[in-house]
Amino acid sequence: MTEIYGNKYTADELYAFVGRMEQVAGIERLVLEEGRAKGVRCARIHTGSGLDMTVTLDRAMDIPLAMYNGAPLNWLSQAGIVAPEFYEAAKKGWDRSFSGGLVQTCGLRCAGHDSVAGGEEFGLHGRISAAPAENVNVTTRWRGDEYVMEITGTMVEAHAYAENMILRRTITTKAGAKTFLLRDQVTNEGAHSTPHLIMYHVNPGFPVVTQGSQVLWSIEKVEETTEEEFLKFTTPPKEAYGGGYFYHRADTAGKARTAVVNPDIGGEPFGFYISYDNKALPVMTTWKQMARHAYLIAIEPANCRVATNKKMLDEGTLPILEPGEKRTYEIEFGVISSEVELEAFRTLLP
Repeated sequence: MTEIYGNKYTADELYAFVGRMEQVAGIERLVLEEGRAKGVRCARIHTGSGLDMTVTLDRAMDIPLAMYNGAPLNWLSQAGIVAPEFYEAAKKGWDRSFSGGLVQTCGLRCAGHDSVAGGEEFGLHGRISAAPAENVNVTTRWRGDEYVMEITGTMVEAHAYAENMILRRTITTKAGAKTFLLRDQVTNEGAHSTPHLIMYHVNPGFPVVTQGSQVLWSIEKVEETTEEEFLKFTTPPKEAYGGGYFYHRADTAGKARTAVVNPDIGGEPFGFYISYDNKALPVMTTWKQMARHAYLIAIEPANCRVATNKKMLDEGTLPILEPGEKRTYEIEFGVISSEVELEAFRTLLP
């Protein structure tokens, strides 16, 4: 059954009220026209539950903006949505096209600070977030009495005669849902071993993040910060930042979970959670900005710490993907908009 606006319907029952499913839920393809975003292909997904998000097909199928009932879930940076031709690969140029967003992908061969390692220059957070999607496929169809919506695409990070890294991404949701699943498969289709680092830059922002906001998780170990310090939310000063590393305690199924919520918007909590495989993404890197115009925290599931490739190469800790080898990553995102949903999330924490 599909639940829309508080009622459950079969496909036949719902079609009795609408001419096309796009009236209540669907995916719309569009192209942006203004400024540095000009020409960026996008897909807008609306589920009919109030969840509405923009997927930038020309920026690694990342999600720069997601909303629920008109309220944003994430921080959007001053840079905004930026077309891939404005991406600056060298050193810290990544920040000049960092949109923030619900998720921006870091990788596939660097997910930390810029450095030179093995004679190769690696820029901040890698190149993949500026890769346009190929073979994009948008499908909306009934599976029984559930209306499933899905976008798939392929991003390539390749050199003429060195690395050939392929990211195949699928974003799946359904009509009436307040959740969606982001699934990535990374494959080394080149002839040589290559570094493989990935981090998902998830950026809760206003109104989810304000004074008094809460982060819910189950932590095994903390490095380079304290929980108390990281979870302290203040009014925006001129400049404040910090972060560290959190190692999560997974549940019996191996899932780690984090939620960020404003405990009271109109009498109910408001925010979202993420859930992911703690073995595939064992480190939760965090970043905190309480500055004016940059008021957010970042919760970043990763397969590595945010060190330089050079440091990890020197230490022998640089993650490597062999020719033909694959890695799969899945992150579920879900809206929390009631005390019932918040308490249900709490019960899932180990």
